[in-house]
Amino acid sequence: MMKEVMNPWEVGGRWFYRKLRQYWFEFSAIVLLIYIFAIRDLDVQLKINGRPLVEVSESVQFKEVSKDEKLSVLPGFSPSDGRGEAEAPRWKSSDFSNLAFILNPNLAYEKGIPGSIVEQKFNICLDYVRQYLDMARRSCKKHRIPVSVTLAQALLESNAGMSKLALQSNNHFGIKCRRKCLGCTCRNYSDDDRYDMFRVFESTEESFEAHARLLGTSRYVHLKKYGTDYRRWAEGLKKAGYATDSAYAEKLIRIIETLKLYQYDEGA
Repeated sequence: MMKEVMNPWEVGGRWFYRKLRQYWFEFSAIVLLIYIFAIRDLDVQLKINGRPLVEVSESVQFKEVSKDEKLSVLPGFSPSDGRGEAEAPRWKSSDFSNLAFILNPNLAYEKGIPGSIVEQKFNICLDYVRQYLDMARRSCKKHRIPVSVTLAQALLESNAGMSKLALQSNNHFGIKCRRKCLGCTCRNYSDDDRYDMFRVFESTEESFEAHARLLGTSRYVHLKKYGTDYRRWAEGLKKAGYATDSAYAEKLIRIIETLKLYQYDEGA
């Protein structure tokens, strides 16, 4: 008796029918999804915090950013959109030095720092200038040093009067003790070296006077030929080794030009 040979298509059909009865729900769901995608246009939106970030449709338009508009690397924050104060991270004023935003003008935008902190730090620097301007003028006139350079150095070295060295020792210029420390008082602040000793002054005015005398020593006296050219003074102080910071001259110049300290050299 010959065995009946079934058509392959018939075998496949029976197999598909059995699977369809077994997984009818899954097949129905797939058909429904295909139907939905076939009859509707799909707009894809990428969202962050519930707000559309990018919309993809038939035509994509890009907004041109004006030259006055600032962008931030922080998601959802742009100082120009009026939301900075509310959505910026909770920075504290103590997180930054008093000259941070003068020495790095882009810092506020890069980190999304509220304008109130920037303004506060700027005003601290201005208050320092007002407080010690006359003191700087007296010592500078006596020793022929630009007022702008003296104030810029004092601001930078003392963090606008708030460094430990300035608060505890009235030392606003980072003046170190003489080799044998004769006739003076010194204190260690672990600056460049744990054995570095810094002068302790009875008053801030004594500190300004000591700074003026220091710039009259053989190491710096040649700078006086530059008159009130604060740029050459700044570069000369760096070359003479006043500070180890490789950007020392650039920092002094930025402070002078941002706070317009050069105006106090006029007529000197």
